Amino acid sequence: MARGPRGLALVTGGSGTLGQAICRALFDDGWGLAVGYVNRRRACAFVESLPDWKGRALAVPLDLGDRAAAKACAQRLLAANGVIGAVVFNGGVSSVAPFHQSAEAAWRQDVEVSFLGTVLLTETCLPAMLAAGHGRLVGITSEAAKTGDAKHASYSAAKAAQASYLNAVAQRVAGTGVTANSIAPGPIESPLLRGTFATAADADRALAALLKAIPARRLGAPADIAEAVRFFVTSGPSVSGVHLSVGGGITMQE
Repeated sequence: MARGPRGLALVTGGSGTLGQAICRALFDDGWGLAVGYVNRRRACAFVESLPDWKGRALAVPLDLGDRAAAKACAQRLLAANGVIGAVVFNGGVSSVAPFHQSAEAAWRQDVEVSFLGTVLLTETCLPAMLAAGHGRLVGITSEAAKTGDAKHASYSAAKAAQASYLNAVAQRVAGTGVTANSIAPGPIESPLLRGTFATAADADRALAALLKAIPARRLGAPADIAEAVRFFVTSGPSVSGVHLSVGGGITMQE
């Protein structure tokens, strides 16, 4: 069991760079945490780094590619806590291949984790939220969900489906006290992004080109996304059905 003054928040993909920033922000705001993980060692180390974490945070195995196990995990949390007050759908995978060369397995994995994982956990957690008259659903999508990405076609399509689904949920739950929103990060400073550029033929030129495409002329920080999550989980019931860009203006219309 994990409880905080604000209730329990479940964060999928909670042990990664972005997930940890989101979890830490919610923990600092008084939420109890269920840190969903695939990498147990990293998740447990993160939970144990939080101050006074015992009784307020726990790491839970949550592989969204395993639907039965993921549903069972959410059901155990509900049985122990009654309601999960906020669910942040941060888990995702990204397959890199030109869209016409993407393997079917890659498409299935992206859809299973980013889209169907969101559907599964929403359907599992939503009834208790509706009964309580309060709940927050927040999807972490991508700016690529708005623009498409020829090198990450399956990922961008799955994230677009995730955002569209949460908009549909927002329409369904309007007036109940439950909200559903999405956040579309742009390029985020992280070991994963830096590793991607490290494999480029001219890493410095590739990074400079990316920064030139961002009006803010900077990579986003994990804390930027965490602040957006904070906004959605604390906002009132009228803030729902929003797909918020947090990408330094990279998808602004000229």
